[in-house]
Amino acid sequence: MYTEAELRALTVLDGESTVSELATQLNRSVSYTSELVDQLESKGLVHTHRPDKTRRITRSDARAIELLESFVQRYTHIPFPELLGGSTLSVLYFMDTPRSAVDLAARAGVHRSTVYRSLSPLEHRGLVYQTDDGYALNDEFEELTTVAQAFAHHRHRQRIEAHAAEYTIRWESLDECLVQTDTEIPDPAFHRTGPERFSEYGLPLLARQRRYYFYSESTDDISPAELCCHTLVIDDGPRAQSYCLLLLTSQSVDRTTLRETAEKYGISEQVANLLAYLDSEGTERSGRLPSWDEFAELADEYEVPV
Repeated sequence: MYTEAELRALTVLDGESTVSELATQLNRSVSYTSELVDQLESKGLVHTHRPDKTRRITRSDARAIELLESFVQRYTHIPFPELLGGSTLSVLYFMDTPRSAVDLAARAGVHRSTVYRSLSPLEHRGLVYQTDDGYALNDEFEELTTVAQAFAHHRHRQRIEAHAAEYTIRWESLDECLVQTDTEIPDPAFHRTGPERFSEYGLPLLARQRRYYFYSESTDDISPAELCCHTLVIDDGPRAQSYCLLLLTSQSVDRTTLRETAEKYGISEQVANLLAYLDSEGTERSGRLPSWDEFAELADEYEVPV
């Protein structure tokens, strides 16, 4: 979450500024503004330096700031920092399509009353309207979802860059992301996943010297259903699919859970193809899946009954 004060500071910063100058613009005390700058710097949204005894501040080059500023410049009469602070950006993250308050609350991890409280001021100003499907952004303001997603992406990058200089984000949501890196990340919020985890189920899957981590503060460990989905996000080639088939079979993964997990990662079709393949014993298979005889031979190698 980003506070109204943080967003306002980002919108008023123009070029290089001192703490005193920023305090004047914000109509706040110097001590309060100094703490605010510390918060922004810890989040990678501003940079500070001291060419002399005076601390000087500049905005970072985060894309989220540029997107926010474009709205502020286009609609000078709308107090975006006031409207977008707190949980509002979290709710807007998921408004790429009309959604009910219940759906938005579940996805953003907030109470339904928070959704109403966040969207009511936006609705009052005509940025949001209600439809039969719930809440939707007016066409003119649809990019607010992009702004919210850019701030979340920036937050993910900050978390990862605290541990790894080189990395690739393979998938992300509001509070979770799937990361590829060559660096070991010891932080307990980064859970090892991907090909190397298959050996824990007696299915050693040789992979390149790459590490994959799933960042989540609400997850204790990676379930077989999630491991399968993470692997398909990383690589949905024939070999990866074959090992996912072995994992699903050997662990008797609950199908409802698997389908829900696949929907979360945007791979519902791939998982549906795997399940259809298993149910039909290979009669229904996509072009990238092995023949049933080839799969049965692989399963026999790992003593997985099919």
